[in-house]
Amino acid sequence: MPYPIRTIAAMTGVKPVTLRAWETRYGLLNPIRTESGHRLYTDADIETVQKALALRARGIPIRQVPDILANEDVTATEDEPWHGYRERMMTAIGNFEEPELDRIYQEVLGLYPITSVITDLIEPVLTLLGQRWDKVPGGIAEEHFFSTYVSHKLKARFQHQFGQATGPMIVCSCLPDEIHDLGLSLFCLAAHEANYRIINLGANTPLSHLEVVCRRRSPSAVVLAGLMTPANETLQQLRQLTTRTDSRVFVGGQASLNARAAIEAVGAVSLGTEPAVALRNLTQEIASQRPSREMESES
Repeated sequence: MPYPIRTIAAMTGVKPVTLRAWETRYGLLNPIRTESGHRLYTDADIETVQKALALRARGIPIRQVPDILANEDVTATEDEPWHGYRERMMTAIGNFEEPELDRIYQEVLGLYPITSVITDLIEPVLTLLGQRWDKVPGGIAEEHFFSTYVSHKLKARFQHQFGQATGPMIVCSCLPDEIHDLGLSLFCLAAHEANYRIINLGANTPLSHLEVVCRRRSPSAVVLAGLMTPANETLQQLRQLTTRTDSRVFVGGQASLNARAAIEAVGAVSLGTEPAVALRNLTQEIASQRPSREMESES
């Protein structure tokens, strides 16, 4: 679905004049042109803008962004570098060597956007640890060691960049009775780096209290996360939340796969388990829900 420049600006927080400059000066975007000369952008353009914002947040000049993204596309299908990083991390985790773990993390972060680090390194390592936690001696300790490390790093990065985002607002929370919020934190960081303003309520927040937050802040979306299949009571509360707020409600994590039909039956949108994919789907869904606006005239 193509979007006019005004919609893209509202969704990403990047002004139309900046979007035009990114196209004409740096070749970062390549929108479709209508017969009347209006620019129309695709979902891929939205993702490009979000990646550019994440790189800009790291201090990378916009003139360097097109080459970085082009190189990222070339290496996206080559898993060998990530496989090596995962093996190194697993070794450091197995030896409980936080300094070595930190060296690997900082090395990768200097080469790739945080969204790639989350998708191609942190999440696969967490999956490996989860698969073996009850099968190897010390497996639980290894998982807790790495989860605690990642949680601290995410909080530090988020706090360092707090207040820099200018795009749409998202209220994020775990589903009721969920005490593990690492997956939610990974999503929040990816969203913040994509210029979303985040209100993160963390673990085990009653859904009725989210209604209060929505009334006071009017976010573009509510994102809930969970591992466990939602109980019937939770689904009923979720239905109330979707009907009593104007914000679109989304559910991510394993819960969104286990109970996809039930979640969508009460009016919410299932996002799955991968933060980067969830973010892209959320952005597309919000954009498709926006009322049609007159396209902005361009010279």
